[in-house]
Amino acid sequence: MICTVTFNPALDLTLQVPSFKQGSINRACSERLVPGGKGVNVSLILKSFGIPSLASGFSAGGSGEIFCDLLKKSGVDCSFMPVRGMTRINVKIRAAEETDVNGAGPEISLSDVRALAEKLSSNRQISLLVLAGSLPASLPENAYAEFLRSFRRPDVQVVADVSGGTLVRIAEFRPWLVKPNKEELGEAFGVKIEGREDALYYARKLRAAGVANVIVSMGEDGALMADEKGAEFSLPAFKGVSVDTVGAGDSLLGAFLAAHVQGLPIRDCLALGVAAGSATAFRQGLATAEEIRALAATRADKN
Repeated sequence: MICTVTFNPALDLTLQVPSFKQGSINRACSERLVPGGKGVNVSLILKSFGIPSLASGFSAGGSGEIFCDLLKKSGVDCSFMPVRGMTRINVKIRAAEETDVNGAGPEISLSDVRALAEKLSSNRQISLLVLAGSLPASLPENAYAEFLRSFRRPDVQVVADVSGGTLVRIAEFRPWLVKPNKEELGEAFGVKIEGREDALYYARKLRAAGVANVIVSMGEDGALMADEKGAEFSLPAFKGVSVDTVGAGDSLLGAFLAAHVQGLPIRDCLALGVAAGSATAFRQGLATAEEIRALAATRADKN
Protein backbone atom coordinates (compact mmCIF):
# COMPACT_ATOMS: atom_id res chain seq x y z
CA MET A 1 0.00 0.00 0.00
CA ILE A 2 1.09 3.55 -0.74
CA CYS A 3 1.04 6.01 2.15
CA THR A 4 1.32 9.74 1.48
CA VAL A 5 2.53 12.03 4.25
CA THR A 6 1.77 15.75 4.21
CA PHE A 7 3.10 17.68 7.20
CA ASN A 8 1.29 20.89 6.26
CA PRO A 9 -1.95 20.06 4.41
CA ALA A 10 -4.51 22.72 3.64
CA LEU A 11 -8.02 23.65 2.77
CA ASP A 12 -7.64 25.21 -0.66
CA LEU A 13 -10.22 27.93 -1.31
CA THR A 14 -10.18 28.95 -4.98
CA LEU A 15 -11.99 32.16 -5.90
CA GLN A 16 -12.72 32.98 -9.52
CA VAL A 17 -12.67 36.79 -9.78
CA PRO A 18 -13.59 38.42 -13.11
CA SER A 19 -11.42 41.48 -12.50
CA PHE A 20 -9.17 41.54 -9.44
CA LYS A 21 -8.26 44.99 -8.09
CA GLN A 22 -5.75 45.26 -5.26
CA GLY A 23 -6.91 47.42 -2.37
CA SER A 24 -10.58 47.13 -3.35
CA ILE A 25 -13.53 44.87 -2.54
CA ASN A 26 -13.57 42.07 -5.07
CA ARG A 27 -16.50 39.71 -5.61
CA ALA A 28 -15.97 36.15 -6.77
CA CYS A 29 -18.19 34.65 -9.45
CA SER A 30 -17.45 31.11 -8.23
CA GLU A 31 -15.66 29.39 -5.37
CA ARG A 32 -14.33 25.92 -4.64
CA LEU A 33 -13.13 24.39 -1.35
CA VAL A 34 -11.07 21.21 -1.54
CA PRO A 35 -8.50 19.38 0.62
CA GLY A 36 -5.02 20.22 -0.59
CA GLY A 37 -1.32 19.66 -0.04
CA LYS A 38 1.22 17.82 -2.17
CA GLY A 39 0.84 14.40 -0.61
CA VAL A 40 -2.93 14.77 -0.45
CA ASN A 41 -3.02 15.57 -4.17
CA VAL A 42 -0.96 12.45 -4.91
CA SER A 43 -3.52 10.36 -2.98
CA LEU A 44 -6.38 11.98 -4.93
CA ILE A 45 -4.71 11.20 -8.26
CA LEU A 46 -4.08 7.60 -7.17
CA LYS A 47 -7.76 7.32 -6.17
CA SER A 48 -8.79 8.49 -9.64
CA PHE A 49 -6.72 5.64 -11.11
CA GLY A 50 -8.41 3.17 -8.78
CA ILE A 51 -5.36 2.72 -6.56
CA PRO A 52 -6.02 2.99 -2.81
CA SER A 53 -3.64 4.85 -0.53
CA LEU A 54 -3.50 6.07 3.04
CA ALA A 55 -3.16 9.84 3.41
CA SER A 56 -1.44 10.88 6.63
CA GLY A 57 0.25 13.83 8.28
CA PHE A 58 -1.00 16.42 10.76
CA SER A 59 -4.32 18.23 11.14
CA ALA A 60 -5.46 20.83 13.65
CA GLY A 61 -8.54 22.68 14.85
CA GLY A 62 -11.91 23.11 13.18
CA SER A 63 -10.35 23.63 9.76
CA GLY A 64 -8.56 20.30 10.23
CA GLU A 65 -11.89 18.56 10.91
CA ILE A 66 -13.36 20.03 7.71
CA PHE A 67 -10.23 19.02 5.81
CA CYS A 68 -10.41 15.38 6.95
CA ASP A 69 -14.16 15.22 6.31
CA LEU A 70 -13.74 16.48 2.73
CA LEU A 71 -10.89 14.05 2.10
CA LYS A 72 -12.94 11.09 3.34
CA LYS A 73 -15.88 12.17 1.18
CA SER A 74 -13.56 12.11 -1.82
CA GLY A 75 -12.93 8.41 -1.14
CA VAL A 76 -9.40 8.66 0.27
CA ASP A 77 -8.60 6.74 3.45
CA CYS A 78 -6.85 9.07 5.89
CA SER A 79 -5.25 9.06 9.32
CA PHE A 80 -3.96 12.47 10.41
CA MET A 81 -2.38 13.09 13.79
CA PRO A 82 -4.01 15.98 15.71
CA VAL A 83 -1.75 18.87 16.76
CA ARG A 84 -2.17 22.40 18.14
CA GLY A 85 -3.35 25.36 16.09
CA MET A 86 -5.33 25.11 12.88
CA THR A 87 -4.92 23.45 9.53
CA ARG A 88 -4.00 26.22 7.12
CA ILE A 89 -6.40 27.73 4.62
CA ASN A 90 -4.87 28.68 1.28
CA VAL A 91 -6.69 31.33 -0.74
CA LYS A 92 -6.15 31.09 -4.49
CA ILE A 93 -7.41 34.03 -6.53
CA ARG A 94 -7.90 33.30 -10.20
CA ALA A 95 -8.24 36.41 -12.35
CA ALA A 96 -6.07 37.68 -15.21
CA GLU A 97 -3.13 36.38 -13.13
CA GLU A 98 -2.85 33.69 -10.48
CA THR A 99 -2.51 35.05 -6.92
CA ASP A 100 -2.07 32.71 -3.96
CA VAL A 101 -2.08 33.49 -0.24
CA ASN A 102 -1.01 30.41 1.73
CA GLY A 103 -1.63 30.01 5.44
CA ALA A 104 1.21 29.35 7.90
CA GLY A 105 -0.03 26.04 9.28
CA PRO A 106 -0.30 24.53 12.77
CA GLU A 107 2.24 24.21 15.56
CA ILE A 108 4.17 20.97 15.09
CA SER A 109 7.20 19.83 17.08
CA LEU A 110 9.92 17.35 16.23
CA SER A 111 8.46 15.05 18.88
CA ASP A 112 5.20 15.10 16.89
CA VAL A 113 7.17 14.21 13.76
CA ARG A 114 8.88 11.27 15.48
CA ALA A 115 5.56 10.07 16.91
CA LEU A 116 3.97 10.07 13.45
CA ALA A 117 6.93 8.16 11.98
CA GLU A 118 6.75 5.52 14.72
CA LYS A 119 2.98 5.18 14.24
CA LEU A 120 3.31 4.64 10.50
CA SER A 121 6.25 2.26 11.00
CA SER A 122 3.87 -0.12 12.79
CA ASN A 123 1.56 -0.29 9.76
CA ARG A 124 2.90 -3.38 7.98
CA GLN A 125 0.66 -2.78 4.95
CA ILE A 126 2.73 0.21 3.85
CA SER A 127 5.15 -0.69 1.04
CA LEU A 128 5.76 2.77 -0.46
CA LEU A 129 5.93 6.03 1.47
CA VAL A 130 5.53 9.46 -0.16
CA LEU A 131 6.82 12.51 1.73
CA ALA A 132 5.62 15.67 0.04
CA GLY A 133 5.18 19.37 0.60
CA SER A 134 6.45 22.32 2.56
CA LEU A 135 7.19 22.44 6.27
CA PRO A 136 5.18 24.65 8.65
CA ALA A 137 7.13 27.51 10.23
CA SER A 138 7.27 25.66 13.57
CA LEU A 139 9.51 22.90 12.18
CA PRO A 140 13.24 23.10 11.38
CA GLU A 141 14.63 22.17 7.97
CA ASN A 142 15.78 18.75 9.20
CA ALA A 143 12.20 17.63 10.05
CA TYR A 144 11.90 15.20 7.13
CA ALA A 145 15.30 13.72 7.97
CA GLU A 146 14.15 13.24 11.57
CA PHE A 147 11.00 11.53 10.30
CA LEU A 148 13.01 9.08 8.19
CA ARG A 149 15.40 8.46 11.09
CA SER A 150 12.40 7.39 13.21
CA PHE A 151 10.69 5.47 10.40
CA ARG A 152 12.40 2.12 10.91
CA ARG A 153 11.22 0.27 7.83
CA PRO A 154 14.13 -0.35 5.42
CA ASP A 155 11.80 -2.56 3.35
CA VAL A 156 9.63 0.44 2.37
CA GLN A 157 10.40 2.44 -0.79
CA VAL A 158 10.61 6.16 0.04
CA VAL A 159 9.53 8.86 -2.40
CA ALA A 160 10.10 12.54 -1.63
CA ASP A 161 8.77 15.71 -3.24
CA VAL A 162 10.54 18.31 -1.12
CA SER A 163 12.77 21.31 -1.75
CA GLY A 164 15.90 23.17 -0.73
CA GLY A 165 18.22 21.86 1.93
CA THR A 166 15.62 19.22 2.82
CA LEU A 167 16.19 17.57 -0.55
CA VAL A 168 19.92 17.23 0.10
CA ARG A 169 19.46 16.09 3.70
CA ILE A 170 17.22 13.15 2.90
CA ALA A 171 19.57 11.80 0.19
CA GLU A 172 21.54 10.05 2.95
CA PHE A 173 18.47 7.87 3.62
CA ARG A 174 18.72 6.57 0.05
CA PRO A 175 15.16 7.26 -1.13
CA TRP A 176 13.88 5.30 -4.11
CA LEU A 177 12.67 8.47 -5.87
CA VAL A 178 12.76 12.25 -5.49
CA LYS A 179 10.78 14.65 -7.67
CA PRO A 180 11.79 18.31 -7.34
CA ASN A 181 10.82 20.89 -9.91
CA LYS A 182 13.65 22.84 -11.51
CA GLU A 183 13.33 25.74 -9.03
CA GLU A 184 13.46 23.39 -6.04
CA LEU A 185 16.43 21.53 -7.49
CA GLY A 186 18.28 24.81 -8.02
CA GLU A 187 17.44 25.93 -4.48
CA ALA A 188 18.91 22.69 -3.10
CA PHE A 189 22.30 23.47 -4.67
CA GLY A 190 22.19 27.28 -4.53
CA VAL A 191 22.06 27.70 -8.30
CA LYS A 192 19.59 28.64 -11.03
CA ILE A 193 18.63 25.80 -13.35
CA GLU A 194 18.67 27.22 -16.87
CA GLY A 195 17.71 24.17 -18.92
CA ARG A 196 17.82 20.42 -19.45
CA GLU A 197 21.59 20.00 -19.16
CA ASP A 198 21.72 21.96 -15.90
CA ALA A 199 18.87 19.87 -14.49
CA LEU A 200 20.53 16.61 -15.50
CA TYR A 201 23.85 17.69 -13.99
CA TYR A 202 22.27 18.27 -10.57
CA ALA A 203 20.04 15.21 -10.88
CA ARG A 204 23.25 13.20 -11.24
CA LYS A 205 24.56 14.84 -8.06
CA LEU A 206 21.49 13.65 -6.18
CA ARG A 207 21.97 10.14 -7.54
CA ALA A 208 25.62 10.21 -6.46
CA ALA A 209 24.47 11.28 -2.97
CA GLY A 210 22.28 8.20 -2.62
CA VAL A 211 18.99 8.80 -4.47
CA ALA A 212 18.05 5.89 -6.76
CA ASN A 213 15.77 7.76 -9.20
CA VAL A 214 15.36 11.49 -9.86
CA ILE A 215 12.54 13.15 -11.77
CA VAL A 216 12.78 16.89 -12.41
CA SER A 217 9.56 18.59 -13.50
CA MET A 218 10.43 21.42 -15.89
CA GLY A 219 7.08 23.20 -16.23
CA GLU A 220 6.30 24.03 -19.84
CA ASP A 221 9.38 22.00 -20.86
CA GLY A 222 7.94 18.75 -19.51
CA ALA A 223 10.09 16.55 -17.29
CA LEU A 224 13.34 14.59 -17.28
CA MET A 225 14.54 11.58 -15.39
CA ALA A 226 17.80 9.98 -14.29
CA ASP A 227 17.01 6.43 -13.19
CA GLU A 228 18.71 3.81 -11.04
CA LYS A 229 19.94 1.89 -14.10
CA GLY A 230 21.85 4.90 -15.38
CA ALA A 231 19.37 5.85 -18.12
CA GLU A 232 18.58 9.53 -18.69
CA PHE A 233 15.67 10.78 -20.77
CA SER A 234 13.26 13.70 -21.06
CA LEU A 235 9.73 14.14 -22.35
CA PRO A 236 8.15 17.40 -23.51
CA ALA A 237 4.97 18.82 -22.01
CA PHE A 238 1.77 18.71 -24.03
CA LYS A 239 0.65 21.78 -25.95
CA GLY A 240 -2.39 23.55 -24.59
CA VAL A 241 -3.74 26.55 -22.70
CA SER A 242 -2.67 26.66 -19.05
CA VAL A 243 -5.66 27.41 -16.82
CA ASP A 244 -4.31 26.65 -13.32
CA THR A 245 -0.89 25.19 -12.49
CA VAL A 246 -1.72 24.23 -8.87
CA GLY A 247 -1.29 20.49 -8.43
CA ALA A 248 0.38 19.89 -11.81
CA GLY A 249 3.60 18.54 -10.27
CA ASP A 250 1.62 16.44 -7.77
CA SER A 251 -0.42 15.02 -10.65
CA LEU A 252 2.80 14.07 -12.43
CA LEU A 253 4.03 12.18 -9.36
CA GLY A 254 0.65 10.54 -8.65
CA ALA A 255 0.23 9.26 -12.20
CA PHE A 256 3.86 8.09 -12.31
CA LEU A 257 3.29 6.05 -9.15
CA ALA A 258 -0.01 4.70 -10.47
CA ALA A 259 1.80 3.42 -13.57
CA HIS A 260 4.65 2.05 -11.42
CA VAL A 261 2.23 0.08 -9.24
CA GLN A 262 0.67 -1.35 -12.40
CA GLY A 263 4.10 -2.58 -13.54
CA LEU A 264 4.69 -0.29 -16.52
CA PRO A 265 8.25 0.37 -17.77
CA ILE A 266 9.85 3.42 -16.17
CA ARG A 267 9.72 5.53 -19.34
CA ASP A 268 5.99 4.80 -19.73
CA CYS A 269 5.50 5.79 -16.09
CA LEU A 270 7.10 9.17 -16.81
CA ALA A 271 5.04 9.56 -20.00
CA LEU A 272 1.80 9.12 -18.05
CA GLY A 273 3.10 11.49 -15.38
CA VAL A 274 3.85 14.23 -17.93
CA ALA A 275 0.37 13.79 -19.41
CA ALA A 276 -1.09 14.13 -15.91
CA GLY A 277 0.85 17.33 -15.17
CA SER A 278 -0.32 18.89 -18.43
CA ALA A 279 -3.94 17.70 -18.03
CA THR A 280 -4.17 19.30 -14.60
CA ALA A 281 -2.62 22.55 -15.84
CA PHE A 282 -5.26 22.71 -18.59
CA ARG A 283 -8.20 22.80 -16.14
CA GLN A 284 -9.39 23.94 -12.71
CA GLY A 285 -8.56 21.31 -10.10
CA LEU A 286 -6.86 17.96 -10.48
CA ALA A 287 -7.33 16.10 -13.76
CA THR A 288 -9.16 12.77 -13.73
CA ALA A 289 -7.61 9.48 -14.79
CA GLU A 290 -9.85 9.52 -17.88
CA GLU A 291 -8.59 12.96 -18.91
CA ILE A 292 -4.98 11.93 -18.29
CA ARG A 293 -5.25 8.73 -20.31
CA ALA A 294 -7.00 10.57 -23.15
CA LEU A 295 -4.24 13.17 -23.33
CA ALA A 296 -1.51 10.52 -23.13
CA ALA A 297 -3.17 8.66 -26.00
CA THR A 298 -2.84 11.67 -28.32
CA ARG A 299 0.94 11.36 -28.12
CA ALA A 300 0.93 7.55 -28.31
CA ASP A 301 -1.12 7.76 -31.53
CA LYS A 302 1.67 9.78 -33.17
CA ASN A 303 4.41 7.29 -32.31
